[in-house]
Amino acid sequence: MIVSVCKLFLILPSRSLKDKRRIVRSLTEKAASRFRISVSEVDSNDVPAAAVIGMSSVSSESRHANSIIDRAIEFIQAERPDIEMMDVERETLTGF
Repeated sequence: MIVSVCKLFLILPSRSLKDKRRIVRSLTEKAASRFRISVSEVDSNDVPAAAVIGMSSVSSESRHANSIIDRAIEFIQAERPDIEMMDVERETLTGF
């Protein structure tokens, strides 16, 4: 079993927590349904202009798991070009 995980550090064009939640909810729901991955906001919950989103994909091949995460990152960038991606942390876990 291969698990590919990723954390995206984002700067959002939002001025309130309500705007932020709307943006983050839309992105996470679309990415989760389109790529069949787990997606959630994992940090900076109370900061209106920033979000940290975690994503994970499970597969029997590392190339496949990493490819899904790559496509999800590209989707987020294409879906909302007004969001600045500050950093991306990735890791691939093998075994179990």
